[in-house]
Amino acid sequence: MNQRLLTGATLALSGVILAAMQVLHAVQQTQIPVAVAVDALPFAAMGLAIAYAGIWLARDTTFEGATSRVAVWAAGGVVAFAAIAALLLFSQRVTSGSLARASYLTVDLITVGALAGVLVGLYDARSRNRLRELTAERDRVEAFAGKAADVNNYGRAIASAPSVDGVAAFVVEAFGTMTGMDETAVIRLSDGDTVTFANTVRTIPADVVGEFARAVRTQQQGAVTVHDRPFPVDIPESVTDCVSAVALDDEDTTTVVISVTTDETAVGEEDQKLLELIVSHASVRMATLDRQSVDSEHTGQ
Repeated sequence: MNQRLLTGATLALSGVILAAMQVLHAVQQTQIPVAVAVDALPFAAMGLAIAYAGIWLARDTTFEGATSRVAVWAAGGVVAFAAIAALLLFSQRVTSGSLARASYLTVDLITVGALAGVLVGLYDARSRNRLRELTAERDRVEAFAGKAADVNNYGRAIASAPSVDGVAAFVVEAFGTMTGMDETAVIRLSDGDTVTFANTVRTIPADVVGEFARAVRTQQQGAVTVHDRPFPVDIPESVTDCVSAVALDDEDTTTVVISVTTDETAVGEEDQKLLELIVSHASVRMATLDRQSVDSEHTGQ
């Protein structure tokens, strides 16, 4: 049993016991129904509220990892109000010489203290969970801003690359920076011919990388696809993630980007959008360089 379930069950059981003790004490003190109701109901309701809080705590995963704080606050409330009860009882003993209602007063204050401690503990736990969520969101936004800046820098570098090989090198570096995948290949496919502009893939043989590229060449140009098993081709089990994109697709050739990793790397929707910007920059620059190459050949002729 994990800590959250154990703490919740303990609080629920404690609340039921306190509620039962309140009813028992009320019946022991008087047989008048109205007096029993007035004496028992408020404190019994507090005990049942503690039980409800325990059940809520056990069922709500929001408090995972924070239940110890609730337990500490509950214990602190019990100790604080028990101390108050002890002081009141000492004062009563000194002034009247009677401790006839000592157990009743003690249980009353313990019930109030337990409920107060649980409520403060739940509030404290929820506040800290919210703070952690806000911190995580801030870190995510900062990370995204950093990646967006990287996209801008790589976009400028790709736009000024002097050759298709240079564009491919920047794409490989960008994919590694954006996703953590340091095994990337940029391959151009034509009728029966395969040209590798850049390839840092070590886990998969070059011929399998080419086969993968041919399998995904029908993707929409510029779209980045995250592949789950089974992959389009037979790839070793050590590969955990694959990402592919068609950087350029014209009448005769298709340029494909393939990234693989053996680590647990999550490529989310935001990362996909950023990678698509990189691919878009590469597509524009490759098309420009290809046209310049064709124009140079015609001029040379």
